[in-house]
Amino acid sequence: MRFTSKANVILLVSLTPFLLTGCQRAPAFNIEGSFFPGWLVCVVAGIIFAVCIRGLLCRVGLEREIKPSILIYPCVALSFALTTWLIFFR
Repeated sequence: MRFTSKANVILLVSLTPFLLTGCQRAPAFNIEGSFFPGWLVCVVAGIIFAVCIRGLLCRVGLEREIKPSILIYPCVALSFALTTWLIFFR
């Protein structure tokens, strides 16, 4: 039993152009001949910054004060990645 009606098909066809408006050229970087999306570069930068922050906290001796480190460091990486995205792409 199908629940499609002519009105549903017309609605879907009329809304399709609005759903495709996000398909624009994404920022990409040419690294050694391969194009990488900008978000991937920002995620890698966020992970590198989080590793640097962990090293800094270990050196200062504050890393043992961070209790759920399995939650804290991914959040730090995400915040750095999103900040990098906002600085360079918005």
